[in-house]
Amino acid sequence: MPDAIVIGGGPAGSSLAIRLAHRGWETQLFDRQRFPRHKACGEFLSPETLGMFRELGVYDQMEALQPGKITNARIVFRFGGVVEAKLERPAWGLSRYAMDKILLKAAEEAGVRVHTGTSVSSIASDAEGFRVGTRTGGMSAISYSRTAFAAWGVHPRADLADRSLDRRGKKAYIGLKAHISGIRLDASVELYFIHKGYIGISPVEGGKWNVAALLPLDGIRKKGSSVRELLQAAAAENRLLAERLHGGVLIPDTEVSTAPVYLSFKPQSWGIVPQIGDAGAMIPPLFGDGMSAALRSARRCADYGDLYLRGDIPMEAWKAGYLLDMQKEYAPILQWGRLLQTLANMPVVPRLFTACARLFPQLGPYVVQATRMGGKPPLSSGNDAYG
Repeated sequence: MPDAIVIGGGPAGSSLAIRLAHRGWETQLFDRQRFPRHKACGEFLSPETLGMFRELGVYDQMEALQPGKITNARIVFRFGGVVEAKLERPAWGLSRYAMDKILLKAAEEAGVRVHTGTSVSSIASDAEGFRVGTRTGGMSAISYSRTAFAAWGVHPRADLADRSLDRRGKKAYIGLKAHISGIRLDASVELYFIHKGYIGISPVEGGKWNVAALLPLDGIRKKGSSVRELLQAAAAENRLLAERLHGGVLIPDTEVSTAPVYLSFKPQSWGIVPQIGDAGAMIPPLFGDGMSAALRSARRCADYGDLYLRGDIPMEAWKAGYLLDMQKEYAPILQWGRLLQTLANMPVVPRLFTACARLFPQLGPYVVQATRMGGKPPLSSGNDAYG
C-alpha cells in the first residue's frame, strides 16, 4: 500500500508529490487528463513562484524554455486611468503546457507513480487509511493509501469536495485563455478591467503572449460560442484593451475555457482529505499570485503529511494546524481581492485612484504589493515596492 495518493497533476499536485517522494514516501498521482495540455490560466509566475521552482529542483529546466521576462505591472481601468508599478524582481511568463509537463516529469523522476488519463470516482476513509476509486479507459479500479491529497483544481465532483462548500448565491465566472502573436507590448503584465471581470496579457515563451480572462458567466454566455468570440466581445468594453489586441493573431489549438468558476470567499482547505491549490482556495486571478499560492499550500501540506506518516502527529493535529495556516495566509488576500474587484468596477473610484497615484507614487506599488501571499506593503521604498 502506498503512503500517499495525490489527486491532480497540476502545479500543486505535482509539487506536493515531488516533496513527498523526496522524503522517502511511496507516492502515486492521478490526473484525468493527459499531458501536455493547455489550461485556462494567466501563466504569470511571480518572483515567489520562481523561488519554489528552485526548491523543487526544476528552475534550470524552466529557465531553459526562455520564458517571457516581466519587469513591470500595469493596471488599466474600465472607465479610464492607468496605474503602473515596477517589479522589485523580474517575473516570468510561461505556458502551463510547458510548465506542467516539466513538473510532472520531475515527479516521475523522483519516484512518483504517475497515472494520467485516470479519473477519481470515489474516496472513502477507513481504519487503514483511504480507499480511492479510479476509472481509466472505462475500467474501474480501487487503490489504497495511508494518506490522500486533493489537488483537483476548481472542478471536483461534488461528492468528493469539501462537504461544507455552498455555492448558492455566489457569482459564476468563465475562465478563458488563448495565446496570440503579433501584438506590441513591453516586458509587462497588463490587467484590463471590464464590467465585473478582467483580462490579463503577459508574454510567454516563444515570443507569444497569453491572453487570459475571468468573465461573469451570465453576462458573456450570449456573446459568442468560441474563445475567440468571447474575448473579442469582452475586449470591446475597454478601449485600450481593444487597441492592444488589434492586429493580434490567435494561435490555433491554444484556446481553453472552463466554467463555472467560483472565487473563494474563505479557504476550504479540508474536505474528505486535505485540499491544496485551487481546491483549497481560488485566489482572484487579478492578484497574479495564484501559482505561488498553490505551491505554498502544497509545501505546507507536505510538511504536515510527512509528520503524520512518521507518526509524530495524529491526523486531528494535522487538520487543525493546516486549517489554521491556510486561514492565516488565504483569508486576508481573499478579502482584499473582493474589495479590489468591487472598487475597480465603480466609475469614480478608478479615476480617483489614478489621480492619487500621480500625486503619491508609492500608492500603486503599495496596493500591488498587498496582493502578494503574505505580502507586507512597504511604505518607504518608492516605486520599486512590487514583489
